[in-house]
Amino acid sequence: MIYYQFLKYKIKFFKKMKKDLKNFNEPYWWKHAKPKLIDDLEWEQTSDVVIVGAGYTGLSAALELLKSGLKVVIIDSEIPGYGASSRNGGITSGKIKPSIKELISKFGLELAKKMIEEGETARQDLYDFIRKEKIDCDLKINGMFIGALSKKSHENQKKDDDFNSEYLGIENRIVEKKDVSKFISSKKYVGGIFDKKIGSIHPAKLVISMTKMVRKSGGYIFNKTTFKNCEKSGDLFHILTNRGLVKSKHLIIATNAYTDKNLPWLRKKLIPVISEMISTSEIGNNRVNSLMPKLSTFGEALNLFHYFRPSPDGKRILIGGRRVQYNNEDPTKKLMYGLLEIFPELKEIEISNHWYGYVTFPFDQIPKLVIHNGIIYAAGYCGSGTVWSRWFGKKAAEIILNFEQKSAFYNIPFKKIPFYNGYPWFVPIAIEYFKIQDWWINSKE
Repeated sequence: MIYYQFLKYKIKFFKKMKKDLKNFNEPYWWKHAKPKLIDDLEWEQTSDVVIVGAGYTGLSAALELLKSGLKVVIIDSEIPGYGASSRNGGITSGKIKPSIKELISKFGLELAKKMIEEGETARQDLYDFIRKEKIDCDLKINGMFIGALSKKSHENQKKDDDFNSEYLGIENRIVEKKDVSKFISSKKYVGGIFDKKIGSIHPAKLVISMTKMVRKSGGYIFNKTTFKNCEKSGDLFHILTNRGLVKSKHLIIATNAYTDKNLPWLRKKLIPVISEMISTSEIGNNRVNSLMPKLSTFGEALNLFHYFRPSPDGKRILIGGRRVQYNNEDPTKKLMYGLLEIFPELKEIEISNHWYGYVTFPFDQIPKLVIHNGIIYAAGYCGSGTVWSRWFGKKAAEIILNFEQKSAFYNIPFKKIPFYNGYPWFVPIAIEYFKIQDWWINSKE
């Protein structure tokens, strides 16, 4: 009898441990809004538009198209919202990687200005969408502080801000060292810049709400449905999936960092990178407020930076970054070390969740909205997809609807990546290069 009770306890213990481990490796966001399988539908063999990918981009495109009475079929190899749309940091940046100076040198002043301004427009459009549709996704316009780790880095921030002010009329708040504590209680930063227009959301709540909206509007969503290939016959795309064939007038590819080998043209033009996050256990509103007085979002003036924020309820801190090593390094500990560099006083706290997803970069780090062989591709958001992915979905739909107001990014071609077949073998090399760049700029005082 004692042995039986012990065995029963042991089984119960290991079941709980397995469940706890599973929960630990799930996004913190899924505690409140976990993506779920869509009820199985009878397969649709025809459509006005087929969209591959049921994240922010695909769902946003569908919502615009459905308003015009078009029949829309979305297919996704997983569950709608399973990828980056329910895993990201929920920071509404709307920035792009190249600086205004770099953009001017590549595209000229007029187009460069339009690109930067479109980010501002896209961010505001997201806010308007959330408010208009009354979506409960914890939207807060709480600003973003970008911390500088050295005087040289901070001087570069000031120069960039002066340039943005002169050419774009965009001014952010320069934060000197004496004022850093008004934004963050950390000795890591010698200054920074604060953009009051950037906000935060609960990303999983947004994508699940968008999924419900598409279904309510009459869109067809098929999960666990794999795109295999397509051929053009006359005016129709013949799209083959593991469920069968569907014929469509238009095709939008919205797979972004989750593009697989069945889409080789796009896969060879995107560099996927692992982005991961951890969440602390609850440390309380007072403690979070003391560390982050404005409860804003945060980044760093680095190539390989941490981004972090309070949880929507203000009781935890969430921090993320790109995976910088691809060996046996413990990524949870790596992010914890990053957190302790910022807030050493948190050394005793526990981590409740660790999770990861993929972001993707075109070679020129410019988001893409292109047409190739009649197929519309929206991809390459460079880690700022909370704003760009929904916006580019909307713009992809507007191409089909013949809107005159095209995106500034429309049909800017992909830059070819030499000797690249979709496997990012060179990412560790690039990361080492960025590490050296970061070390160099921050070692010069």
